[in-house]
Amino acid sequence: MSKLNWSRHQVVSKMDRDYYNSPVTGFDNKWHTKRKHILTKEINLGKHEKHNWQVIKLDSGPHTGKVICNDCNGKFVTWLPKGSI
Repeated sequence: MSKLNWSRHQVVSKMDRDYYNSPVTGFDNKWHTKRKHILTKEINLGKHEKHNWQVIKLDSGPHTGKVICNDCNGKFVTWLPKGSI
């Protein structure tokens, strides 16, 4: 019977590469780039930009909060994406 060398110190796992360990620069680069663009773009308030508007924070749901206009009797203006507050 032959002796087997069970030492695998020389074998490099594919999972040890930056492609898998750094999603920002690796396999998920497109998603992170798109998400960064969404979070940094300006929010369009339309005609309510010069009005007295208010941000209301939400505890659950897909949005962080919403913007309402106090000059227009609490009219809904826009949703705020997660990470914007």
